[in-house]
Amino acid sequence: MTYLLQEIVPDRIKVKPRSAGITMMLDRCQGLAGTEDLIHMAGEYLDQIKLSFGTATLVSESFLRSKIDLVIDNGIDIYPGGTLMEVAYQQQNDIEYINWVKNCGFSMIEISNGIYSVSRKKRDDTIKRSKDAGLKVITEVGGKDSEVEMPISQICEDIIVDLDHGAEKVIIEGRESGKNIGVYDNEGNIMDKKVDAILDGINHRQNAIIWEAPHQHQQASFIRRFGSNVNLGNILPRDILGLEALRQGLRYETLVHFASENKLKNE
Repeated sequence: MTYLLQEIVPDRIKVKPRSAGITMMLDRCQGLAGTEDLIHMAGEYLDQIKLSFGTATLVSESFLRSKIDLVIDNGIDIYPGGTLMEVAYQQQNDIEYINWVKNCGFSMIEISNGIYSVSRKKRDDTIKRSKDAGLKVITEVGGKDSEVEMPISQICEDIIVDLDHGAEKVIIEGRESGKNIGVYDNEGNIMDKKVDAILDGINHRQNAIIWEAPHQHQQASFIRRFGSNVNLGNILPRDILGLEALRQGLRYETLVHFASENKLKNE
């Protein structure tokens, strides 16, 4: 910190690599200069960068490699969006895709089933093959179509099996909209009963989950409920510092909450 004040949330994990309190940024169109500026300003609060959708295939290979190198050299994981994995499944070239991800220099790969579903065995094989290639694996559960709701029991089963087969974290689908999808209602409010049901179904392995939370009121709600070290994803570049302020109790939305907690601890 540039200003020495007593920490409001001393439990916040500040040393990287973090196993909890992860911030995953959704990168839709960041150039090299913008990425470098962001890392210089807020890199210590950033753990993962996801190149959204299939955008990793829309830029030149030289640009992509330069960006990957910049990110990884600063201790941040980077991976292409899971949409590309699903396209690879459809085109039956998933093995080639895994090799491409590795050869580009990405540190992670995302395996999802939001659009195109594959068998459990195929998903397990993909996790294993990716790990054997030296990639960290992150998976995503939940569909992207708000008209088709995946049963909580299926979500929980997928999470548990993914983790048991070597996934480092599992993302709960929330999309960029954060509305009428996953654990969010039409207004983007968190449906607590769904969150409870998921956690109950996975034996409360909270640190294994990354909640996609693109809106700041969602981020604040998760932090108030689970603490400063809850894993949050789909954070926009402009919101990285704002999220860290929420985590450290440096914004109204969480300052009152953490101040009350500290008061109770000291009584």
